[in-house]
Amino acid sequence: MEKEYDVVIVGGGVIGSALLYAISSFTDIKSVLLLEKYGDLATLNSNSNSNSQTLHWGDVETNYTIEKAKRARDASRRLLGFASKLDKEERDYIVQKCQKMVLATNEREVELLERTYSDAFRELFPGAKFIGREELARVEPNTMKGRDPDDKVAAILSDSGYMVDFGALAHAMVKRAQTVGGKTVDVLFNSEVLSVETGSGGSVVRTRNDTYRAGFVDIAAGMHTLVFAKAAGYAKDMAALAVGGNFYTSRRVLNGKVYRVQIGGIPFVTVHGDPDIRNKGITRFGPTVSLAARLERYTPGTRSAFMKALSPSIQTFAGMNRAFVKDKDMWRIMKDNALYLTPLIGKRAFLEREVRRIVPSMGIDDIKFGKGIGGVRMQAIDVKKRGLILGEMQIIGRENIIFNLTPSPGATMCLTMAVEDAKRIASALDREFHADRCAAELGVPA
Repeated sequence: MEKEYDVVIVGGGVIGSALLYAISSFTDIKSVLLLEKYGDLATLNSNSNSNSQTLHWGDVETNYTIEKAKRARDASRRLLGFASKLDKEERDYIVQKCQKMVLATNEREVELLERTYSDAFRELFPGAKFIGREELARVEPNTMKGRDPDDKVAAILSDSGYMVDFGALAHAMVKRAQTVGGKTVDVLFNSEVLSVETGSGGSVVRTRNDTYRAGFVDIAAGMHTLVFAKAAGYAKDMAALAVGGNFYTSRRVLNGKVYRVQIGGIPFVTVHGDPDIRNKGITRFGPTVSLAARLERYTPGTRSAFMKALSPSIQTFAGMNRAFVKDKDMWRIMKDNALYLTPLIGKRAFLEREVRRIVPSMGIDDIKFGKGIGGVRMQAIDVKKRGLILGEMQIIGRENIIFNLTPSPGATMCLTMAVEDAKRIASALDREFHADRCAAELGVPA
């Protein structure tokens, strides 16, 4: 017997959890179900061990346009707006303020940083300031200790640095969703979705144990989302690589987050140093970049799904060649990161080429590989245009279905994407979205 819901959400990471919260809190939709294939929320990329725990405000991401930076800032404000409604103990567990900067360590990077610090940037981020060697030595002493005095160095110091445990945030949003009265808000674990069949009369979602009929389906299942999209006849001109990231750790040597200058158009973040929200005694350095042949880092059984997402063809590999080989900056990044994975010499190369750019005095025995730290992200490729697809992305289906694909800064965008989806879903089902209630609770107009 089929069970019926107005909306079924596939995936219990921070994106799916945020949508459950937005639908239950800001629409008059009466029934919503979240299906998660594992035994808890946020066990994969939203888990605090699988990401950098950064709230991407847009002020230290030098590969963002001004428009993308504004969108990231507003998304961050929504997330903080949600957190502000929690009791202090829970809020302080999920979100913590910390120092944050973007550091330039050579003449080319300093020039790029100076261009970034434009009138438009200062108007958008009035609390961020451009600093030089003297103030760097004061606010992050280890970034200057042992550095060549002839090195050209500068930074943009942010007033909006935050660490976020996105897994804990997912739990908080689901808990809030289930307190809304007069609605059916269900969450089912150990419910792997096998197929989604769409049609004009609604969709049928099949799991290993049950079948559900929904007026609308929203799939937020990480890299698996693209597999579902292709099975439904979408994303024919899209392929995806699984990009893994590893981290090294040291004793705590930085006061806050220190990002390096990123090149516009490069989707992979440069190596940065971060505190750990769950372990105050360490600093993480990473991520490295590697190509993974699976959709989940520690689940070998997802290799066949990876091949479906990759969609291997002559056109796919031509697109990969153009994106990763012919682009000199991308090719350099890929070569460097391949070196970092090489036994015996990889750790020292990572130390000398990456870590010492941030903390020059670090030694080989000061860092160790962070076991169990790091995850897998999707990098989408436009097969027709033979180029990378940057930023968060959605596929809006014809028959009441949305596929959420969330590369960086995905987790930061969780509530912004949830609000946008909740509005679309309410409209499609001829229900009301309460924009005033949303703006009052999250602090940013819907």
